[in-house]
Amino acid sequence: MPAGGDQVRLRWIDLARGLAIVLVALGHLTTGNGTSVWFPALDDLHTGLYLFHMPLFFILGGLVLNVRGRDFRGFASRRARTLLVPYYVFSLYYLAKPLMLTAHPELAATFGAATSDVGQTAWDVLVMGEGLWFLWAYFWGQLFAFGVLRALEDASDQVRINVCQLLGFALTVAVQLWWVVGPALKLPFHLVRGVEAAGYILIGVALRDVFAKAERPQAALTGLGFAVAFAFVARTVLPDTLISRDFVCVVNGTPAPVSAGLTVVVAYLGASAVILIARAIETCPPLEYVGRDSIVYYALSAPAMNLCKLVLFSLLGVDVAAAVLPVQLAAGCSLALVSIALIVPVDLLIQRHLPWLIGRRRTDAGPRAQTPVDPVAPAP
Repeated sequence: MPAGGDQVRLRWIDLARGLAIVLVALGHLTTGNGTSVWFPALDDLHTGLYLFHMPLFFILGGLVLNVRGRDFRGFASRRARTLLVPYYVFSLYYLAKPLMLTAHPELAATFGAATSDVGQTAWDVLVMGEGLWFLWAYFWGQLFAFGVLRALEDASDQVRINVCQLLGFALTVAVQLWWVVGPALKLPFHLVRGVEAAGYILIGVALRDVFAKAERPQAALTGLGFAVAFAFVARTVLPDTLISRDFVCVVNGTPAPVSAGLTVVVAYLGASAVILIARAIETCPPLEYVGRDSIVYYALSAPAMNLCKLVLFSLLGVDVAAAVLPVQLAAGCSLALVSIALIVPVDLLIQRHLPWLIGRRRTDAGPRAQTPVDPVAPAP
């Protein structure tokens, strides 16, 4: 790291974030209600992805969260600008879709979705945060984690790590319990998922040195071990996994705290596998590029995938639903990569000419200036 605490990019974190975007694209192979109409053989894969792919983003956020020398007001203001502005800009897609389906209900079958009440959808997107919900959750999670780290600023490294581990696990389990046995109450702006995000961010903070100091051979072997462990556990719990718009939880007949803890452990195994594999690979320019601008690729992943599915299944009439698993997997992965490629020119346009769409000012340094979702080395 340069002298004076200057921040430098960590390429393997960019890479990990790029891999996470690929997983998001694969998740969007399903319809809006989570069913695998076009790729039924990949149903278990989709469920497995939902067990960990969003916690992965939160943990990566913890790896790079830096509070030293920052005041809370400035931190919150910048996070609001670079997370909530993109939320409301890009979440308009979720309003456009029901409007289109209301005006042209014959298109519902094309998109594998049902028409919905436009007023209710507007309330869900604008107030309840149901659009690109990750951005609202990440916003609250960052603020909460900032407060915790500022309170621990004078503590020793070991105390900080221990508190972040324990508090992070407690928060994530608590949110799981909220959805399973807590009150049937949804708070605006995804406040509950913001608490969950804070938990995973704090876990990321606690594991920062573990991942950063892992040598490549060690990271490769450990990452493979985590991947095998995740595959084994996930395969076991998939029949008992519930996926909704609000939560992902393993409900396996055990006491609720055990199920909640198991959900968090499975998420940790999957996220750690991806992070360690990225640490072992260390560099892959195409994925690093996607990872550096991950907010744009995350925001546009669903519409890009819907466009791909429209062309492939409706206009071209391709049908792979009856194909064997390897064919569906190859087709699904190819479609995911094509959907990401479609976003590249849009990302270039935004970065160079429309930075306000992602909360950046034209005075920010360079066409690819760092944002809160861009991974940088934390100052010492």
